Order: sequence, then C-alpha cells, then structure tokens
Amino acid sequence: MAADKYLRQVNGNPAIACVVTTEALAGNVDVAKGLAISPTPEKAFYQLHNRLVSEFQMRPKLEPFVDPSARIHPSAYVDKYVCIGPEVVVEPGAVVLGGTILKRGALVGPNAVIGADGHFYKRYDGHIFRVLHAGGVVLEQNAQVLSGGVVSKALHTDFTVIGLESVVSIKAHVAHGCKIGHRCIIAGNAQVSGYTEMDNDVWIGPSATIGNLLKIGEGASIEVGSVIIENLDAGRRVSGNFAIDHRSNMMDFARKRRRGR
Repeated sequence: MAADKYLRQVNGNPAIACVVTTEALAGNVDVAKGLAISPTPEKAFYQLHNRLVSEFQMRPKLEPFVDPSARIHPSAYVDKYVCIGPEVVVEPGAVVLGGTILKRGALVGPNAVIGADGHFYKRYDGHIFRVLHAGGVVLEQNAQVLSGGVVSKALHTDFTVIGLESVVSIKAHVAHGCKIGHRCIIAGNAQVSGYTEMDNDVWIGPSATIGNLLKIGEGASIEVGSVIIENLDAGRRVSGNFAIDHRSNMMDFARKRRRGR
C-alpha cells in the first residue's frame, strides 16, 4: 500500500491480516495488523502472491472428485484438482485446469479451455511482470462452453462463474472473476472482460466486446459487434461502437443511408 487513503481502508477491514507499505507510511498501519516494509510495496505484494500461487498455498477450496457418469474424452486434459459432477461431458482436446468445478450436465466442447490464467500484467522497472491467477471456475448445472471457448479463472481465490444453462459459444472468452447469470448466451468471438457481472437471460451477440467491472441487467440484449463501456439496465437493447440504444442506432443508420442515396 503506497497511499494513505488505502491504509485507512485496510485498517478498518478485519479480513486483512498484514499490510505491505513504505517506511514513510508504516506508522499509519494499525498495530493489530502484520507489517512488511518495501520501497515498492505493490511489486512486493504481487511477488508474494505469485510465490503462494506457484507453491499451491493459495488456491480455491474444493474436494477433488470425478463422478463415474462423466464422459471425458481420452484426448482431453483434466487436472487432478477439479470437481466434476454427474453427466458432465468433456470433449476432444478440451483443457480443464485446476480449481475448476463442473456441475451436473455441464459441457466442455472440443478444444475449449476452462481455468486458464487471465490477462493481468504490471510494469516494473521497465519490464512486464505477469501476475499469476489463484482462483477457479464454476460451470453451473447444464452450462456449456463450446468449441474453442475460454473461461479464465479468477485472480484471487474466488471463482469465475458461468450460470445455470448459460452458453459460452465458439471462440468466445469470459475473463477472470466474471459472474454470468442463468440462461445467458455469449455468442461466437464475444469478449467479456474481467469481473463484469451479468444477470439472467442476457444475450451477447457475435464479436461483441464488454468492458471490465460492468453490470449487465437481466434480459439485456447486446447486438453483433457492439462495444459496451458502461452498465446496462435490465431489458435494454443496444448496438454500435460505442453501443447506444438499438432502436435509435437503427434509425440513425436509416437516415444516413437515405442521405447516401
């Protein structure tokens, strides 16, 4: 922690046991908490984070198990630290990495990857530093990730979640820490960025891009190729780059088309 405002937040958070900060700010840390001093506290924090992940001291809690009714193709790779429920199907060439929970009837299509590290990098001293991911992925009952789809694990020890009966289609990507609701469809080549939350029955069109840390309301519809950079209320239908109300977008397109004639 290199800023005093963050120290005020962590001092009041009982879930935080130790603080890494600079010598200048060390006196502001609550005496009840552990203290580590570094001239570059953020870098020191992520170095510790990476070591704990690499040594398997920081990972999501699950009971490793593979139900005998699960059908796993011989060419698939399945890590030992996973929980695979009844009637799960893992198809040829799929990769299911550690920290994954596949609930009843989940489908992992050909060459799909469940539990990959997401994109999280820092720049220190003119070099790029890769931050490892400690979390996992949950595919709820009857969720599907189709051919070439990728669902990244969460950054910390929580889970990226694909909800009941939701579909991540061909070559789509759901990034670290996202929470996808029930019966959502994320069409081919769509991208959902990190820690975005999506309510039930959302439609994401082909090649759409959803920004990070957003909230998409229930029943929203995001049309083909749209780029979303703000929260969407329930039931909204948007399109465009950057996306606006779909009806307004189509009316504006029609006006431009008429003028072009």
